[in-house]
Amino acid sequence: MFGSLSIIHMFFKNIKSLITIILCASFITSCNQSISYKRPQILANFGSFDCNTKSLSLRNYPQVWDKLRSGFCLDTVYSARVEREIKWFVNNKAFVYRSIERSKPFIHHVIAELEKNNLPLELALLPLVESGYQPFAYSPSKAAGIWQFIPPTAKEYGLSKSWMYDGRRDILSSSKAAAHFLKDMHRHFKQDWLLAIASYNTGAGNVSKSLRKANYTIGQKTFWDLDLPRETEIYVPKLIAIRDIIANPRAYGFNLPKISNKSSTKFIKVSYPIDFYTISILSGLEEDKVHRLNPGFSGWDFLPEMQNKLLLPRKNADLFAKRFNKLARIIYKNKIHKVVRGDSLSKISRIYNVSIKSIKVLNNLKSDLIRIGQKIVLPIEGLADNDNTVTIAGTEYIINDKTITYNHIVKRYDNWYKIARYYNTNLKTLLSWNDATVKTKLKISQKIKIIMKAPILSRTDKINLRYVVDLGDTVNIISKGFKISKKELLSTNNIKSSRSLTAGKNLLITK
Repeated sequence: MFGSLSIIHMFFKNIKSLITIILCASFITSCNQSISYKRPQILANFGSFDCNTKSLSLRNYPQVWDKLRSGFCLDTVYSARVEREIKWFVNNKAFVYRSIERSKPFIHHVIAELEKNNLPLELALLPLVESGYQPFAYSPSKAAGIWQFIPPTAKEYGLSKSWMYDGRRDILSSSKAAAHFLKDMHRHFKQDWLLAIASYNTGAGNVSKSLRKANYTIGQKTFWDLDLPRETEIYVPKLIAIRDIIANPRAYGFNLPKISNKSSTKFIKVSYPIDFYTISILSGLEEDKVHRLNPGFSGWDFLPEMQNKLLLPRKNADLFAKRFNKLARIIYKNKIHKVVRGDSLSKISRIYNVSIKSIKVLNNLKSDLIRIGQKIVLPIEGLADNDNTVTIAGTEYIINDKTITYNHIVKRYDNWYKIARYYNTNLKTLLSWNDATVKTKLKISQKIKIIMKAPILSRTDKINLRYVVDLGDTVNIISKGFKISKKELLSTNNIKSSRSLTAGKNLLITK
């Protein structure tokens, strides 16, 4: 070994070259080019304190990266396997930047769940490793969402799945489930975080099997000594690698975008079912963006019995909450049911045709227990008997049967075509509502009449749903699930052959 070093010194006097040779020699495969970064000798003392991230929520950090770094708890590791993954990220910067861009609406909420459970904030980078922070990501093993839950684990941790909703894609629900899973694995493997993270990838059974095979003794052998599936042997070093890069981005040639520590999005509680089109109208956010922020829903309806928190950009969330809370009092007649002997939530839900979960959400019930004399508020669809007008932020909404008349305030660069397109109507109809022609000039702050459907669809109305094809789905399975004919499903979506159905494809379902 020392003879080899003397030969190296003969050819390379520069210490930087020596470091490169030693690093390259440590890889399994030969290194054809020098690594284009200089790894810092000391990253930070991340592993020197008890991991207590709960207290971090009380501190002020200008950037989300500052918050993350302050909660890094895993030990610094110098390993050829970590170096190899660092090199991969350095050579694939575009992937890192795209993943970070996709994470912007979600990462603060992921961090919040980790803090609640007192977990290392490195784990907020797991979705980057798992899916590149893509909520609609699917894998050949049927894993879905940013956390890539497979169906059995999702079911075990309470993530429901139906034709309308997939909890694995839901940001809040899946993040809660991931935090609980990782916490369980950390406890199961006696506070060894690397084994817990490995089990997230390959399962606790495979990790335990490798431990038995290695005759594992705590303190004597570590993750690095185990014979695990190749994917897992890459997975853990990859997380450590991206952690090191986030800790010292400039050392690796990265220029991370500035992301405020205050989230640009927030969750708001919604107690009534509402379609995404109406959310778009009331919040001022494009319908497609509403769906991208709430990827748990396969269709175009937000159903609170599945997830009662809607994610929107802050300014849109505040606007939506203000408008919807006022409209809801008109769209719904809240009936009060007084509990009598023999009543149960199940019985009340059948009588009024309202789901148990909707009743519990609206009444803040923590369990199914109710008492005699208790008043239960029930959301019964329909218009209030008297008041059919409401003013919201200076804008008058007139509720008439199943339509709402809304005044659009003209802004700079608005024109008739743009307004018609925004409200999903044709130009001729828009002009007729306003007794105008194409040549009628618009003025800033002018009120333009818009007539739209009421937020809640009646049970007899046709509704359009968007369904994301899952692995294993067929035309036959989907058509039976939605109770429509195969011919109708194929023609609606311009599908010539059922063979062209692929996982991740968006289908329009008309019911």
